[in-house]
Amino acid sequence: MNARDCAGILPFSHCVRAAGTNEFGFGLIDALQGLVDVDHCVLVNVRTRHAELSAFASRRKSAGERLTEAYVGGCYRDDPLVHEFVTSGATPSAKPVMRSLMPERQFDETYYERFFLEPGLVDKLSIIVPDLDNTAFLSLYRSTEMGRFSDEDKTRITGFADLLVSLVSIHLRLLATPRISRELSVKWHTVLSERERSVARLLGGGETAKTAGAMLALSPASVVTYKQRAFAKLGIATQRELVALTALIG
Repeated sequence: MNARDCAGILPFSHCVRAAGTNEFGFGLIDALQGLVDVDHCVLVNVRTRHAELSAFASRRKSAGERLTEAYVGGCYRDDPLVHEFVTSGATPSAKPVMRSLMPERQFDETYYERFFLEPGLVDKLSIIVPDLDNTAFLSLYRSTEMGRFSDEDKTRITGFADLLVSLVSIHLRLLATPRISRELSVKWHTVLSERERSVARLLGGGETAKTAGAMLALSPASVVTYKQRAFAKLGIATQRELVALTALIG
């Protein structure tokens, strides 16, 4: 890889660090700034019967948030790309696809007015990433001030399409992976005593107070006492929460 390639990829490093968090969309739109001007970007994960917003970022404060909520809430079904790749019944593409739309020609009038004319958008470029049970749509929008995506813009995005697809896939996998909060992790490792951690780990792994006590040379009553202390320090109240926590911590 030469220096020019590295310079092109470097702005996307923040996206990698932000993958799986609410900052992913902003990292992505900042990285794209070096390639092409984008008003805002939206990553929507569409399943058979519902859609999920996975990332959103805009250059304008609060621009598009209300419309994005409406889109995910059901209006996505009127999107011709969603119809083509998800709801039409046709065999889905096995590979990512990049598609540019001419909004006033391909959307119905009501949809076009609500999602393009009113917010002042003039063009949409989407990268569609199919998976086994869902299809991700990474859509880049241009404002009327910016004008439509040029052929050069599309060529630039195409050159980074594989990287964008990889970033989207990483982000979605991390979103779907159960994680514990930093606060809870810190409490587990620094607030609990060694004995409280040992008891919590055994009880979370399926041991009873009697068997855990035998393993730690404690009476069952002492095990229960350590458990109650651990619950209080961790801020949890049920055995189910403890099982989930110990499974994630390992």
